[in-house]
Amino acid sequence: MYIESVAHKDGTPIPHINGMLHFPLARYLIYLRKSTMVRGGRREPTTVINNFKHLKILFDSCADMSVRFDRVTYEVHIMALKKALKENGVQPQSINAYYRSWRAFYDWCEANSIACFIEFPPKSQVQPECQSGKSIIAVHTSKGRVGKADLGLESEVSILDYKDVVLSNDEYLQLSSILSAIDPVYDYIGYMMVTTGLRIGGVVQLPLGSNARNPGWLRYPELKAKGVPFQRLIYLPKGKKRLLKCVVLTEALKRLHSEYITGSRKDRLKLFSSRYPGEIAPLWLTSNGKRVEFHDIWDAFRAASETLGRKITPHHLRHTYATFVVYHYFKAHGLKPNLAYAHDIHEALRIQLGHSDLEVTKRYIRTVIGTEADAWLPLLTPHVGQVIQESMPAHVLASVVRFFESSPDA
Repeated sequence: MYIESVAHKDGTPIPHINGMLHFPLARYLIYLRKSTMVRGGRREPTTVINNFKHLKILFDSCADMSVRFDRVTYEVHIMALKKALKENGVQPQSINAYYRSWRAFYDWCEANSIACFIEFPPKSQVQPECQSGKSIIAVHTSKGRVGKADLGLESEVSILDYKDVVLSNDEYLQLSSILSAIDPVYDYIGYMMVTTGLRIGGVVQLPLGSNARNPGWLRYPELKAKGVPFQRLIYLPKGKKRLLKCVVLTEALKRLHSEYITGSRKDRLKLFSSRYPGEIAPLWLTSNGKRVEFHDIWDAFRAASETLGRKITPHHLRHTYATFVVYHYFKAHGLKPNLAYAHDIHEALRIQLGHSDLEVTKRYIRTVIGTEADAWLPLLTPHVGQVIQESMPAHVLASVVRFFESSPDA
């Protein structure tokens, strides 16, 4: 029998098997919800729920193997589960998140004198920036301090830039055209992503007008009348821990208003109202009058990827937004792209994208630098008959501009 759960009023999952409370998992989840974290503060309900989901994967696997959780061994059961997850296409980052939750649970069991067979691999003393080839060793430590590397973790590819997932100006226009052919609503959704940096979960929260979360939200005609360049959207981000704000440009809402809200959405709204009488329609509606769901957006991007011959996901547009912001920052200030300016750029991106990791901002800067390097290398490569000239920088600049900006005849 597999573990299920019901939610306590404070959000803590209450695990049970066929109605019978499961110990010690129930006690452990209560401990997570009630205890104080090392860095201070209590865990959010979403964090506890995610821990339960990770542990459910393990406990359900135990049920499939007919083994009790306290009889699990690392060599036989954990390794088999990790292998099965990899074969099913689960990424190393996700497997490591599951693994950390499993290990934390068994560490808690040991601390509470709950006897279990399992012995996890030892943790070795390493520097936090220790790397091996293109993989980085996961280290449980604060920045700049010697920490412990968990040898049970999968190797994760160290991402230095987003060059492979950022769309050039022309590539975005191609994607836009294909999404529009599938259904214009997906083109408008993509447009709002690439002009805000929002994930799918954020862009589907864009309101048509004022609502409970955004009581001051203005439609485009009102923004135009006030002469303001943007307004801030309050939304619930990935992880659903706390509300965030991001800037939504009036110019972006102008296109949304003129082409979609006062255009094709009118007929879609009639279909929605006939299907769901009395229900308030969301902003995003499909051509048959149904609410646009997450999987609809993913399906549209998969279909567009097949046409383009290149895999493009909605998240590519978030990286594209951030990289273009960085490019235009350097251009506006007359600066050559350099990591030394990371802290200056980071503050703006941190607020808009809702992330706090400076390394992510550095990746966007490296993406801009890498675009310039790609333009330089063919000109500087020896033994191919290339003549080095002082006028070369202009050619490089033109190549970089073509990537980020519209061509004059576009």
